[in-house]
Amino acid sequence: MQKPNRHRSLFWPILLIGVGIVWLLVNFNVIAAIDLNSLLRLWPLILIVIGLDLLFGRHKPWTGALIGILTVGVVVVFLVFGPALGWTTANTGNAKVETFTTPLDKTTHANFVFYLSSQHVDLHALTNSTDLIHAEIGHTGIIDYTVSGTDTKTVQLSQRSDGSGWISFDFSMLNLKWDLGITSEIPVNLTMDGGSGSVNADLTGVKLQSLQASMGSGSSEFTLPASNSPFQAHIKSGSGSVNITLPSRTNLTLETDSGSGSLNINLPANAAVRIEVSDTGSGSLNIPSDLIHAGGSFAAQGTGTWQTSNYDTAAYKILIKVANRGSGSVNIH
Repeated sequence: MQKPNRHRSLFWPILLIGVGIVWLLVNFNVIAAIDLNSLLRLWPLILIVIGLDLLFGRHKPWTGALIGILTVGVVVVFLVFGPALGWTTANTGNAKVETFTTPLDKTTHANFVFYLSSQHVDLHALTNSTDLIHAEIGHTGIIDYTVSGTDTKTVQLSQRSDGSGWISFDFSMLNLKWDLGITSEIPVNLTMDGGSGSVNADLTGVKLQSLQASMGSGSSEFTLPASNSPFQAHIKSGSGSVNITLPSRTNLTLETDSGSGSLNINLPANAAVRIEVSDTGSGSLNIPSDLIHAGGSFAAQGTGTWQTSNYDTAAYKILIKVANRGSGSVNIH
């Protein structure tokens, strides 16, 4: 028995091409961007066009193509004329830039706790400023900013959704970022919980007593400050790469936990350094070849202790503890 002649519908290829063209026009501001939640009002159209394609599109190719073209046309009309007719709302992605400041006043010690999000973060020391913190934050949703304490103040920053819609997308692809300036006048404890955005933390000039950083999938750059007083830093990397630059005049204990991203530690020239590696991991380990083996196994086994010849007598010492290693490489150079 001869099977009926069925044609491949052109509906889906036409629809995908049309959606791609519309999205491209939105990104180039040829068509004004709108909130995706407004576009979701057209969801019944999906059921209608799929039904029409099942009824007519499989019998003659041109009918499927016509259905696809008409569907794209309806979406274009909705995008172009919707804002003027009040059908849609213009989309800024609910994006805004807010400024948060707290004066230094009589604060003698500060604890900063930053829960980062998907935006890029620039963190740096304030100069010639009477502020404890000056933050300019571009974001969608809501920023929670709290300050507690008197002599010792704790500043917390985090971002959460405003719950304004089921789905939200910034068609305008606005370049949002966090610009965080913190005081260089008093001792500071800093805690960072990373998100998917990249981080550039230049802590030069900050009177850092401790750093706790748990990074996510975004790449991170840390520049640690010079210090006569000993301080500790614990940096945990995720799937994003982490680069740490150390100053020459510092007394520092740096502990690292690495994930699947690479971890790179840049040592200053002629620094007194001791490296203690206590975990093998599956990633490679690369350390300076001129270090003296001071204990444990050798580099081939991935664990052990190495140090410079001047470490025991130096005024400034850098102790690096490679605690937990993942699949990413650890490079100390």
